[in-house]
Amino acid sequence: MRSRVLLTGTSGYIGSYLYEALKEDVDVVAMSKYPEALKKALSWIQGDIFNLEDVKRAMEGIDFAVYYLDPTKRSSKTTEANFNDLNALAADNYARAAEHNNIKEIIYIGGATEDAETLKILRHYKTPVRVTGSKIRRKGIMAQDQSSRKDDVRVLVRYKLPKSWSLEKFITHYFNYYNDIVPKVSNVEYKNNSYYLQARTIDLVILKQISDSSNNDRQQFEISGGTLVQKSRDNKGRLEFRRLIDSNEVIVGIHDYVPAMPKWFYQFCQSPFHHVTMRVLDVEMRIQMFNDENSQGMTRTYTKD
Repeated sequence: MRSRVLLTGTSGYIGSYLYEALKEDVDVVAMSKYPEALKKALSWIQGDIFNLEDVKRAMEGIDFAVYYLDPTKRSSKTTEANFNDLNALAADNYARAAEHNNIKEIIYIGGATEDAETLKILRHYKTPVRVTGSKIRRKGIMAQDQSSRKDDVRVLVRYKLPKSWSLEKFITHYFNYYNDIVPKVSNVEYKNNSYYLQARTIDLVILKQISDSSNNDRQQFEISGGTLVQKSRDNKGRLEFRRLIDSNEVIVGIHDYVPAMPKWFYQFCQSPFHHVTMRVLDVEMRIQMFNDENSQGMTRTYTKD
């Protein structure tokens, strides 16, 4: 019986070449958020590599999984993230899903500038990882806007936490921080397992916790409503907090979010405001980490790194 192999990135130049090289020896299954862009003869499953549940589903019945994240392709209309964070999240999803489905082996295509971190993440889990002898030299490119079937947005920000902090403590701090962004204007309410991010009494964004996908190193919230959210049956936006294994780093991700306001408003008002507030939070977290280390008797000079 021929092995079944999962392959990502097949809509790109290198991914399509990998498919051609493998198809004669194994049954290749491609995962893509928009499978209509793939070759018609290709066996595919619809899914987003940045969504853990999608990757778990894609790996059902798979024997081997090839990890290759296209350095130029993105699955959202607008992406506000650096490639290192995109790759770290995708690798963590891949390794978790492989372990969940008892995949025999992950095959990693070496040659990326992020090889060291990628392999550290992949190898943390139980699935064996093999690196190809031949490498494909590549460097992630920040392509903010790409073609997509809807005007969705993906935003990733990585934070360093004090070592004594749990993910739950960071999430509490995260929402308390929003509460204080604009005194007497910004406000956060928590009720019925949901956070309501408000401007005075107007619900801007409503975040409902997804309990069946939350644990000590991962919590998810559905972006379920609010005046800044385009309401549609097809829109499944979510906010995810993911703690990277064996580290004090958390990736906060906004996925599949479709703004309700016109694109110009998002680009020139909403996005810059969010970017500034997240940068301020990053500085605050570094100070928290510095103070935490000092309280434990560690002597360190504070720097921006």
